[in-house]
Amino acid sequence: MSRTRMSIGAGVLLVSAIALAGCAGGDATGAAPASDTFSYALVTPGAAGDGGFIDSAITGTKLAESELGVTGRVVEAESVSQQEGVLRSTVATKPGIIIAPGLDPDSLLAVAQENPDQLFGVPSDIFVDELPENVQAYAINVHESSFLGGYVAGSLTQTKKVGAVLGIDNPGLNQFFYGYKQGVLAACPDCVVTPSYLNGEFGDPSVGQEAALALYQGGNDIVFAVAGLSGQGVFAAAAQQGAYAIGVDSNQDGDAPGTILVSVMKRVDMTTLNLIRAAQDGEFTPGFVAAGMKDGVTGLSWDDGSTVFAENGPAAMVALLPDVQTQIEELQEQILGGSLVVCDALNEPSSAACTAVGLAG
Repeated sequence: MSRTRMSIGAGVLLVSAIALAGCAGGDATGAAPASDTFSYALVTPGAAGDGGFIDSAITGTKLAESELGVTGRVVEAESVSQQEGVLRSTVATKPGIIIAPGLDPDSLLAVAQENPDQLFGVPSDIFVDELPENVQAYAINVHESSFLGGYVAGSLTQTKKVGAVLGIDNPGLNQFFYGYKQGVLAACPDCVVTPSYLNGEFGDPSVGQEAALALYQGGNDIVFAVAGLSGQGVFAAAAQQGAYAIGVDSNQDGDAPGTILVSVMKRVDMTTLNLIRAAQDGEFTPGFVAAGMKDGVTGLSWDDGSTVFAENGPAAMVALLPDVQTQIEELQEQILGGSLVVCDALNEPSSAACTAVGLAG
């Protein structure tokens, strides 16, 4: 489905990161599990170490273990062809909930429909029209935090040319890009913002590095990496060229200290924790859950106190940070207060804000 329908048509709005916590795990009605120790299984579409949403989901399970006393395991299904089989074998182990970030929707829904007593949680986006009664899915809207990341880039660029490397050209990734582009232009109206898409290559740093090198060699001095593991290649290219990057999903500032200005966070760790908690507590609610910056599931790494760039970046750029951070705080207040509207390329691509940054609805 379009996520416009997903988020608005069925979205149970997250009021806070705690409010949606809860759950119990034996069946879709939220009955408590039979055993004393609640268990989860996390099925990932790739290996740990992506520095992005897979690692963030794993972090969420570790939080659940420490805060909730649950047990669980991580199962990798690195190709789409493996995912249905891996899900079926995971169901056979009878965990209280299966967390499934980024899996093929057809595979996930087929297994969920065949196993109505097994709970499934999707911590970050699934593009379908409807969900079975045993599936809850988060839609994390990232356009507003991407605007803030873009404002950082527009404030710190020296060449007035900045770019973005994105894993694929689709509405979900463009929600990052057009929010970012709007933020860049808010800080630097005469800047040029150039995207480079990887045709679905999310798992190959060399592909990300090649795309980023082309941008840097074309005069872009800051590149937003929205490409999963391929984004690590963007950081390598930035370091190689003496340029800069912006991270995504997790706090990636430390992946290349002094090179990554800030990270646009997509808090899959918090949504993963919420799903497990909901299942454990018997408060599992099937359907879609729309969440964003006001709910604490997206923002900048600076919000978490990251000072990696401030401690490792060049003195001239570091000297600019206090003023930029003050402006970011003011812009965040305007966004949350409703006086600043950011282009949402996923849910409202025909809006005036999106038209203004060149997105054809």
